[in-house]
Amino acid sequence: MHRLGVFGGTFDPVHLGHLVPAVRALETFDLDALIFVPAGRPPHKQGAPVTPFSHRFAMLALATQPYERFFVSDLELTVTGPTYTVDTLTRVREAHPAEQLFFLMGSDSFSQIGTWHRWRDLVELAHLVVLHRATSWGDDLLARVPEPLHPRLRPVEPFATVADSAPDEHLVYLLDHDPFPVSATHLRERLRRGQTISELVPPEVHRYIIKYRLYYPAGGDVDGS
Repeated sequence: MHRLGVFGGTFDPVHLGHLVPAVRALETFDLDALIFVPAGRPPHKQGAPVTPFSHRFAMLALATQPYERFFVSDLELTVTGPTYTVDTLTRVREAHPAEQLFFLMGSDSFSQIGTWHRWRDLVELAHLVVLHRATSWGDDLLARVPEPLHPRLRPVEPFATVADSAPDEHLVYLLDHDPFPVSATHLRERLRRGQTISELVPPEVHRYIIKYRLYYPAGGDVDGS
């Protein structure tokens, strides 16, 4: 495989704010495939409630089914203890060899990369594709990123031609697409308040959430029922 993308996250739940930028990245970087990897036990959410992996995986499978080059991996399901991105990317490289590997992440996550487990090793495993989130971009983002990464930063417009880099060069691409103003935290809060999220997630995911009464307080009304 020539170009492989990996998109990691909790996806609790997956929503259009994940899918729309993922399509932009797929097209801009001409990826042969993009693998979504739902987190098993995200270290930054230890102690916080996370929806069971089976539900998050199922919603991702439903959401990505219409896209021919989107796939979902259960790579982190059997990992014991916290699941770190650097270890996941190592496993992906072993399972799916590719000439160019791209790891997608939101700019809000990238702004905290200096706190990530073995982040210096992480940035040597793959190119980073930073997706524009309205909460962190431009000068604010640059100020939060570790200084050693600054020479690697490359702004990229959607659908621009991105040439292959040298085999030993790993860059950080800032994909300046229009940010989609939604987050999983925001969706969960809306559901707890009894508000609809039908316009913010794929219809298959919306039906799944209703069917299994995910994110609703006990005894609460179900959105769309």
